[in-house]
Amino acid sequence: MLNLSMKPTGWFQIGWSAEIPPGAVKPMKYFDHDLVAFRSDKGELAVLDAHCHHMGAHLGYGGKVKGDCVACPYHGWQWNTQGENALIPYQDQPIRKKLHKWDVVEQHGIIFFWHDPAGGSPRDGWLPDVFAHPDLPANPDDYYPCYPDAVVFAPNEAIHPQLMTENAADTMHFRFTHNAPEDPVLLSFDTSGPIWQAATGFRSKATKEIAMYLHARNAGVGLNFSIFDHPQLARRLVLSCTPIDDQTSDLRVSYYFLRDPKSPDVMPESVRQMARHTVSLFEEDAVIWRHQKFVQRPIFARQDVAGYSALRSWCEQFYEATESAQGPIKVMDA
Repeated sequence: MLNLSMKPTGWFQIGWSAEIPPGAVKPMKYFDHDLVAFRSDKGELAVLDAHCHHMGAHLGYGGKVKGDCVACPYHGWQWNTQGENALIPYQDQPIRKKLHKWDVVEQHGIIFFWHDPAGGSPRDGWLPDVFAHPDLPANPDDYYPCYPDAVVFAPNEAIHPQLMTENAADTMHFRFTHNAPEDPVLLSFDTSGPIWQAATGFRSKATKEIAMYLHARNAGVGLNFSIFDHPQLARRLVLSCTPIDDQTSDLRVSYYFLRDPKSPDVMPESVRQMARHTVSLFEEDAVIWRHQKFVQRPIFARQDVAGYSALRSWCEQFYEATESAQGPIKVMDA
């Protein structure tokens, strides 16, 4: 049975790389931690605990990048990308106490953040690559960058990441939520490791044959990597839900569209129209998630049982925190 803590273990998206160019500082809050993200003058990204050990000022509000350090806006103490105190302007020696440095990875313009409530290091094999699918690899250079033209950002939503994750096993909602002409078919799923892998087939209304495949990989309960395999609708996306605290999450969608050979460097208007449409596609799901109760023991239809049961059993490995979520996720027995 899932405890639905808002502090699951895994990788989570906390932004896009282009939001933090060299010399930039950005305040953040995730998993109830006040954080500061900054990029050194040479381009190295760091995410640290936000409050200066001196007098507790938040480095993300008014802090300045100085070389490979962020300087406190209050008294100028400098902290480098390893969290070390590198300079106290009015003292010869820095202090040895460090700010906690969080593990981050940048991948195809997305910033991923490792969270383990026990403080453990990132685990091997827990972060897929949207372009390195074992059966459908692709060259990222063949796709437009996702940011800023093909992204969706929904901050401070009262949505638990489990609700988003359960779409991985849900084929029946496509007809009712997204107006799919036919019910898709869950063709396969694999729960043998830390990555949920599944293939879904979408039928043609005319021929009833499968005309498009959706290949999905879920990394824990906060990340989904999907590939739409279709001659005209080929695209890749990353869907994320990252807890801020015990009540809210930030949701993001990042789409990668194939480059048009006639306009490889600038996204043409036809692709921009598809990118704009992604907002309404996201809202079709989000409007349900915002008002949804999590049902601990659902009354499944026969079609639901295999996929949902396997997914929920697989999800249990990521809820290592002992506390349960407070606030928007109401547990209801049916």
